[in-house]
Parts: sequence; structure tokens; C-alpha cells
Amino acid sequence: MSEKEYTLRKEFRVDLLLYVFYRAESCEAVYKKTAIDLADRMRCNFPAFSGNRLNLEQHVLKSLAEKEDFDDFITYITNPRRQTEAFIKAEVEKYIFRDQKDEAVNILKKNVDDIKTTVSQALFTATQKVQNQRGNTEMWLNDFSNVLKDELTIYNIFSENFSDIKDFHFLIEEIQKGFKSITEKMSSLSLDKLKESRLKPEEILIDQLCNCCWVKCPFCAAVCTNTMKAHSPDDHSTPFHRPDGINGYPYRKTKDLSVIFCTTLVRSEGGFYPSSEKAIPYKQYRIAGPPYDTWSITPDRSDLAYWKWFVCQFKTQLENHYGKKFQGSGAIPDLWKYISKEEAIRSLEEMF
Repeated sequence: MSEKEYTLRKEFRVDLLLYVFYRAESCEAVYKKTAIDLADRMRCNFPAFSGNRLNLEQHVLKSLAEKEDFDDFITYITNPRRQTEAFIKAEVEKYIFRDQKDEAVNILKKNVDDIKTTVSQALFTATQKVQNQRGNTEMWLNDFSNVLKDELTIYNIFSENFSDIKDFHFLIEEIQKGFKSITEKMSSLSLDKLKESRLKPEEILIDQLCNCCWVKCPFCAAVCTNTMKAHSPDDHSTPFHRPDGINGYPYRKTKDLSVIFCTTLVRSEGGFYPSSEKAIPYKQYRIAGPPYDTWSITPDRSDLAYWKWFVCQFKTQLENHYGKKFQGSGAIPDLWKYISKEEAIRSLEEMF
């Protein structure tokens, strides 16, 4: 192989590895930092994500009412975590790519500039040290990688492919030329590519906001709103109890969907049959054992207008979905039919 051919091959290898570095490390580092920054920004500034678990649940329910999509409601009723994750994803999408797009673009640009500055400084620092100490290519690779280790993982990429290039000055010259091209390309990184990055802002927020309790009320299946996933010995609880019929439960030995709230049941004189023909008084529901004995259901009149509106709004769909009717003992009270969507949403807001 001629010297010219060998030089061209080395140049090609440097260009190829720098391209890999650009695609696999530099761009990913920018998008990772941008995802983290945007998630942090939303945790601080976005109302649905800036409070506690009760606050998040309130916003999920408000969103469901605003959209009036029955399938989404059923997903929430049967799998509240899935619907909550869908809500987070949708809100992140709107925030980044519509409502606060300019802010998101500015964050991306800042992170591009930060990475460019970091890489340029690493190049300068490593090169100066090697020149002052009369070092070699291996020393430069070590120093360059160490300076960037908190931002980029590049040692394996470079050491495995550049270690046989003994001409230090040639390597530095080619890398500096290559990085100039890389920094120019990085300036044109698109916010849309954030959707393809390994770490996404919605995933960060889901990990933070959904790492909580998802145990359901044994009567109405409303989800516990404790922020901690494992919060024993504290009982499960929620302020969002609803009529049992929303979860498909009928009155015993009928197909009449229940319109009674849990909070009303547990102060009534009636009973329920968890596993046998022996009735358990609602007032003593905890003696039924698991899962009843791990729940604290306050016996009061906290019958949320939100769920009354929901039953009226989706009466036919609920009946078709469960194959049961709001009739007989489960007839919908007339007063419920006058509750507007605005009043339903307001009842959520007035809870706190």
C-alpha cells in the first residue's frame, strides 16, 4: 500500500469514527440534556405536574371531562395508570411542540452550544497537555476522554480505532477538522428528533409522577392517591370515590347498576357480600379482611358532582358496555341530570 493510500485510509477512518461519534454521542447527549431540562421545567411550571398526586389526578379527570371520550374514561376506570401515562404524553407533546415550542427550541440550542463548548475545551486541554509533556496519541485519547466523561462516552470508540495511528499531529489535525464539521451540523439539530432520542421527557415525567400507589378501592375501583407506592402501615385512600355502577357493579341479584357512592355506603345500615352468603355490614367493612381492611373510606356525603355528571352524560354507553341498566334501585336521581360539565369540573377544583 502506498503512503498516499494509507493516508487516505486513515483520513477515511477518522471521518467515519467522527461521524459515529456525532450520531451516537454528541447528538444523543444534546437530546438527553434537553429531555431532562424540559422535564424539569414542566415539573416546576406546568400546573398538572408541579403538585402532588392529588393534583395530577385532578388534572387527569379534568382532561377526560373536557374531551368527553368514553373510551378514555373506560381506560381510566379499568387501568388508571395507563390513562395517566397517556395524559402525561399528550401534555408533554402539546407543551414542547405547540404551546412552549420557542422555549423548547431555545433549550435545545443552549444545550448544543454547551456541548460544542465542552468538546472544544476538551480538545484544547488534551492537546496542550500532550504537547507540553511530549506525550503520544494514547495520552491524548485518555485526557480527551476524561475531560468529556461526564458528558460523552467516547473512549471505547476512539481507543479501539485510533490507537494504531501513531502520528499525533495528523490525528489532531484530522479530528479538529472533523469536529468543525460536527459543530456546524449540530447547529441544525431539530426539536422533532427529540421524539427519537433514547431518553424522552415524557418518560422522565412518567417515572417521576407514576411511581406511586395504584391500588383500587374494593367497592368503586377508584385509585388510591398516595404519593408513595408502598405506604404501609398508612391506609389507602382517595377523595375521588364514585358510584359502584361506574365500575359495572349492580345491586345484588339484579342487573341494576348502582348509583350509590362508597362514602354513602359505609355509613348506611346495609351490608355487602365479599365472598359468601354472609353479609358484612358496610359500617364494619374492614372486618371483611383484605383488601377492605387496608382502605380508609370516610363515611360522609362527599358525593362528587363530577361523577354524577359522568353517569348522566354517558348513561347509554355505560349500560351498553356493562350489559346492565341504571334502573330500579339504580335509577339516576333527577337532580343529577341538571349538572353541567362546567359544574362537574368546578367540583374537582373546589376539592382543594
